[in-house]
Amino acid sequence: MRNLLRLSLVLFLAAPLLRAQDHSEPSDEMAASIVAREHEVARNLEKYHPIVETYVQVMNSHKEEPVISYDRHFVSLAEFSGGLRALRFRSKHLELWRQISDYSDTVRPTTVGFNPSGFVAMAYPDPSTFDLRHYRFEYLNREFLGEVRCLVFQVSPAARRKQGLFEGRIWVEEQNFTIVRFDGIYDGSNFYSKYFHFDSWRIEAAPGRWFPATIYSQEMNIPCCGIGKFNWSKVRLQAQTRFWGYDLHLPEDEQEFTRIVFEPLHPVDDSYASSNETGPSGKQQTWEQQAEGNVDEQLERIGLLSPTGDVDKTLEAIVNNIEVANDLSIEPGVHCRVLLTSNLESAVVGHTIILSRGLIDVLPDEGTLAAVLAHDLALMTLDDRSFTKFSWADEMRFGARDVLRTLRFVPSEKQRAQATSLAQEWMSNSPYRNSLAFVAAFVAELHSQSPHIRQLLQASIGDSVYDTLGAAKLPADSLTANEATTLHALPLGSRTELDPLTNKLTMRGAEESERSSKAADLPFAVTPVFLYLRSASQGDQEARYRPN
Repeated sequence: MRNLLRLSLVLFLAAPLLRAQDHSEPSDEMAASIVAREHEVARNLEKYHPIVETYVQVMNSHKEEPVISYDRHFVSLAEFSGGLRALRFRSKHLELWRQISDYSDTVRPTTVGFNPSGFVAMAYPDPSTFDLRHYRFEYLNREFLGEVRCLVFQVSPAARRKQGLFEGRIWVEEQNFTIVRFDGIYDGSNFYSKYFHFDSWRIEAAPGRWFPATIYSQEMNIPCCGIGKFNWSKVRLQAQTRFWGYDLHLPEDEQEFTRIVFEPLHPVDDSYASSNETGPSGKQQTWEQQAEGNVDEQLERIGLLSPTGDVDKTLEAIVNNIEVANDLSIEPGVHCRVLLTSNLESAVVGHTIILSRGLIDVLPDEGTLAAVLAHDLALMTLDDRSFTKFSWADEMRFGARDVLRTLRFVPSEKQRAQATSLAQEWMSNSPYRNSLAFVAAFVAELHSQSPHIRQLLQASIGDSVYDTLGAAKLPADSLTANEATTLHALPLGSRTELDPLTNKLTMRGAEESERSSKAADLPFAVTPVFLYLRSASQGDQEARYRPN
């Protein structure tokens, strides 16, 4: 008992010392280790050229509630070497016409131009001058980000001139002093250029290998136009930047990741006999499958198509429900794939239905998803073989930045009308017949928001959901249909999780999706990002992070 009391007294007296030590200023050695590690991360990233997508929503206030005014969308390749920049995917239009299109809908005093390279720069606290001469480090506390224990520091510029220097907080994992999260702003906004607040997250691919994953940016009341105190307008904005496709550009000198692939991305179908034993219809079918396979493989190789997985199986199960309910027999079987961009679109390539990640995110229920799939399934039955030009090898010789110029799968107005009629019939006979009111509500909401999310509704390779569901032809008396139900479009990122390293897509649980929808103020909205980080050294790398 006496020893126990003596031990308690020692712990009691030592406690103030431990607390003081825990909140003391960091040593120069610790700050130097953080700086050195950040430069090492930057050097490693120079080997990679991931896809980067930024989606921006500029907000206005209506009856003291935020509403989307207009949006901007950029898909690029990130360049981490020789200066941070975004190499935009080439548009299907001439560059001049793209610029006119970008700004024609917002030629007003409150228009803000956005540089996608500026969002790529947010992958670093400071891309050029992150050192002890330019910055001061103030230790704050310890904090867990998921399962990764971090030291939290306040970082501020040490120099009087602060143009372009970072000010904010950094989260540093304790093992190697790697910065895994940082939020703040680059100081020095002026009349010609504006810096936005941002919250940048990284994930660990392998022990000690951290990569930029997601960045959330926001400004609540940024001066837009004018000089000094004479700014006559303010702008509110929110944006999300996603990086993915690192595994497609792995450095060749790292043996743990290097491999030479001779086989195609998809298994070879050897079920057909030789061409001499196949009839004309079989040869035509083989030719179509060759085009379909070429498109899928090229999109997956570029990094725009997710590898086959559970999300595809979920979509195919919905398609199967429609087929069974309507006694449809479509041969060869229907496959579904996911395009990894945020555009709200779908495409039909032979017997493959491609839905975008953004579209899957915002659709409020399975019935609305079924309505889109039913329409695309109907398009599939109309015997359109224009896609078979991609059976030729030379038609597939294009790089990632030229994909928007090369691949276009858009039905004619006649085909779209025929597919709409068939889809309505199939939906009425399907298990989703009771969801038709929710589909109408979603279309009405889509119609009302369409002037403000124009770039989100611009399809990249397929058909916009605005056209697929016929929002433009909505009767005037249906524009308030969504008021009869509480089921609304979800914000972006509500249903899916994207692994930036492997491009694998998984579906979030029902509870997480419901929580996301309740937390959102607006349909189709951009929301903040919180990742649940997990160290790659702790086990299963497939679960190294998840949205929180």
